[in-house]
Amino acid sequence: MNKQYRYLTAVSGGPDSMALLDMYMKKGFYLEVAHVNYHKRASAQRDEDTVFKYCQKHHLKFHKLDVYSEEVEGNFQAYARDRRYLFFKDICDKENLEAVLVAHHLDDLLETYFMQKERQLNVSYYGLKRNNIIKGVKVIRPLLSKTKKQLLDYCNKNNVSYGIDESNYSDDYERNRIRHELIDTMSLKEKKEVLKEIKELNRKITEELKIASSYINKEVYEYKEFLNIPYIERYLQNCFGHPSKDYLNEILRQLKESDKCHFEYEDMILEKEYGMIEYYRKSDEYHYVFNNIEEMYNFKCEYFSLKKKGTSVNGVTLSEDDFPVTVRTYRDGDFITMKYGTKKVNRFFIDHKILNMERSRWPLMFNAKNELILLPGLGCDLYHYSDKHQIFMVK
Repeated sequence: MNKQYRYLTAVSGGPDSMALLDMYMKKGFYLEVAHVNYHKRASAQRDEDTVFKYCQKHHLKFHKLDVYSEEVEGNFQAYARDRRYLFFKDICDKENLEAVLVAHHLDDLLETYFMQKERQLNVSYYGLKRNNIIKGVKVIRPLLSKTKKQLLDYCNKNNVSYGIDESNYSDDYERNRIRHELIDTMSLKEKKEVLKEIKELNRKITEELKIASSYINKEVYEYKEFLNIPYIERYLQNCFGHPSKDYLNEILRQLKESDKCHFEYEDMILEKEYGMIEYYRKSDEYHYVFNNIEEMYNFKCEYFSLKKKGTSVNGVTLSEDDFPVTVRTYRDGDFITMKYGTKKVNRFFIDHKILNMERSRWPLMFNAKNELILLPGLGCDLYHYSDKHQIFMVK
């Protein structure tokens, strides 16, 4: 962390986050405060008031979000987490803040680890990372070396007000049960021994991912080649952010047995078709407009270029009536009129066994009437054919 940066602090009003806020305020960091009131317990307003009064006293900017459980269908915990981090991101963007500080501590790290082990999760990282990106916002956990007792003692010693969430005493939640049955019975020495174990596991995972990543150097693979990459299971598990062994096994099964399958995670795509496996980043749609042919000559972008020379299946002859000319990506329903009738662009892709990765980047040229006049690889439409094309669009 750097005092030249501005930070948002996530503060619930409990001793952990109040200690975090007070520690870094006294260290001279610029802090703004974010509080989320879920209105799920009677003491929720007390916690909000505690945080607000601290901010008033120390002249800190206070941001609040109200979330009501009756608005939510399904898993409230997952919904609340998403709303919370999207709230943090919105504040950081608007206030030009570097990151959000959260008060996860050593006991939280150990609880997460024991939950991962108990559920037999095939994770890409055990415990909690000090630095992470969640919902597009940078998250920093500066208290992972501190125990909950140390943070509670800090608040009491420094007269920092806090509230206790009474739901923490219940064993209805898996995390609370692990905390009460395991964490609370461990000495500081025992906790540090488990921490060493976690660090060693994460070191091995990092090494395996490094080896696998060294083989991932292109976007298209013959499927046996891809599945023989060392530690590919670890790599896929990391890429798709899913700890379930069943889910990972299903991905591998389909890659081995299915003729065609498709998986997505965030902006990455993994799919199998035509005996090949593609692993690539989603391409943004593009849309270029040219007002005359001089603008087109020698144009280059990531996906295509426009040249004065080329092969006939990439060429077209243009008239003044064709301008402005547009080059864009494929959309459902696009078709071109040929000598033998209309041809759907998607049919062209299928007939030529063009991979989905390539389809998403394939350039199409349209005239001022929004008529497709050039499909590279097939040629120009019926009305623009010539023995001497003016311009060629090369993928």
